[in-house]
Amino acid sequence: MDRDIIESIISKSRMKIAISKFEESNTKNAKKNISKLVATFILATAITSGLVYGAGSAIEQIWKKPETYTISQEITNEEKEKCISEEKAKEISNEYLKKIGLEDETIQALGLSRTVVESEPIWNVYTEKVSIKIDAQSGKVKQINIPTWKYKIPYNYGITREEARIVAKQLLEKYKPEEDNGEYELISLKRNEEPEEEAYIWYAEFYKKYDNLINPAESIKIGWVPTINGLYSLNIESYKYENNEQKISQEEAIKIATQRDNQIETQKTIKDTKAEIRIKQMNAEVYLRENYKEEYENGTLNMEKIGQNVYKLDTDAVMYKTEKRVRKVWCVVIYYDIDKNADSYTYYVDSTTGEIIGGQRSDVFENEKNLIEDPHNVIEK
Repeated sequence: MDRDIIESIISKSRMKIAISKFEESNTKNAKKNISKLVATFILATAITSGLVYGAGSAIEQIWKKPETYTISQEITNEEKEKCISEEKAKEISNEYLKKIGLEDETIQALGLSRTVVESEPIWNVYTEKVSIKIDAQSGKVKQINIPTWKYKIPYNYGITREEARIVAKQLLEKYKPEEDNGEYELISLKRNEEPEEEAYIWYAEFYKKYDNLINPAESIKIGWVPTINGLYSLNIESYKYENNEQKISQEEAIKIATQRDNQIETQKTIKDTKAEIRIKQMNAEVYLRENYKEEYENGTLNMEKIGQNVYKLDTDAVMYKTEKRVRKVWCVVIYYDIDKNADSYTYYVDSTTGEIIGGQRSDVFENEKNLIEDPHNVIEK
């Protein structure tokens, strides 16, 4: 979050409170109140040390400038030392194959590589039927894929959406990590064909639930062949929610986001705003928008133009990533005053520190609405 904004908000509010208390005090306690006023002033101005002060306690700022990296498949020796061994990767794979009823599968190949998006080491494991991806540092299974042609699909494989809801929850319990006792909410249920009796793959997405909030960064997505319930695909994300305290008000969050937006977006006028609490993962979106605005908004950052509206990834592309922190934030949507096209941007304002820790180039609330109202999502239909 911009240090000037934090200083302005906190120092002004602290000084107003301190002065008010000082003026209301009686003369008998004048000396005592002056001491409090001075202490309050010192507390407010101490923001320059990199701490945000809450109600009686210091809150350390969590936002850091994103790290940069280049796309490469090479794993350094230092990184290999932090990864699980090949034997451990085999052990984890065999255990999971047994869990999903494919213990007869034999590992034919495996290798250590790097993910393109986040440049993180991952073990790729292959059997005749199955491909498995394992986080090379945590040892957690992240992804499984089994092509449908590996199965003998029965002739009458169709099931109803009511049956699909029941099966999806049964498969969730079967495939979620054994140490995970949390509650998950089904947020999407789709099939690959219509009508339902012709669908030979169903897809269910579950997000972990925390009271009335859900965490998209802790998700389990399952694709399966109906009737035989053969696993088609499995994707597991497990970035845990920090359950941080809410100290920033909705009004403060909107002010923080609009002030930042006024610094970044100088060509558009803000028409309206909307803010609600959500769980979101920190990202580099606002940082990129602020520092590479034209390329970021055109979608051409790190892209090389090779023809009319044709681009390819630049060979010298520099990518950006932040820490994998998942926090309670105010999602503040900025709506711009543009007649022809709906235009908006969402800022993630940390509900504890007031820092902007990420964002997205769309209206987060409209996206949620579109997911539920998608005619292919039969979760509530």
